[in-house]
Amino acid sequence: MFKSGLTVLLLAAISSVQAHYQLTYPQSRGFIEDNEPVAPCGGFNAVNTTRNEFPIKGGFLEINSEHVQYQYSVHLALNSNPSAADFTSSNTTVANGTNSFPEQACLQVDLSKVSGAVDGANATLQIVYNAGDSILYQCTDVVLKTSPTSWNTSACYNANGASASSSTGSSQPSSTSAPSSAALKTKSREASLLCIHITELLDATHYNYPS
Repeated sequence: MFKSGLTVLLLAAISSVQAHYQLTYPQSRGFIEDNEPVAPCGGFNAVNTTRNEFPIKGGFLEINSEHVQYQYSVHLALNSNPSAADFTSSNTTVANGTNSFPEQACLQVDLSKVSGAVDGANATLQIVYNAGDSILYQCTDVVLKTSPTSWNTSACYNANGASASSSTGSSQPSSTSAPSSAALKTKSREASLLCIHITELLDATHYNYPS
């Protein structure tokens, strides 16, 4: 029983260190979990030719987080076929913030004050996600619309019960900046130490306890 309990704790600790996130709306350019640390778009460099309509005002990105706490930033590249350099030199940070709950989160993105964000413009939105273990990337290729006809407002949902209009972050354009990660890295180190400690306890039992 003792050994089984420690095994469960070890698996939970490992999961907390290795967890990722998914962009669930609008459609991601592509998703392979192991490639999410690859900038700028999680290993997917080719633009999706089927673009999602995205509202210039009142837009959002829906993600599913496997971490309880994380920081995020959203970057906009106004380009039909952006290169990796476009995400570091000419993109605009259009949202950023911190969430302290797992699973679904609605990240508000308002492009109404962004120069060049006009009806019919092709663009790519990049989500940079940092929960302390590594920085992860996802992208969605969009066409900006003043009045989109296929936008699903009901897809905006927060697992903590917060209203769709509320947000822990900012949706105001700013210069490009990477999320601060000092506090989150501390949590990741603590989880790693917990894994080591539980492993040592498992070794110390020498399997003398019934499973």
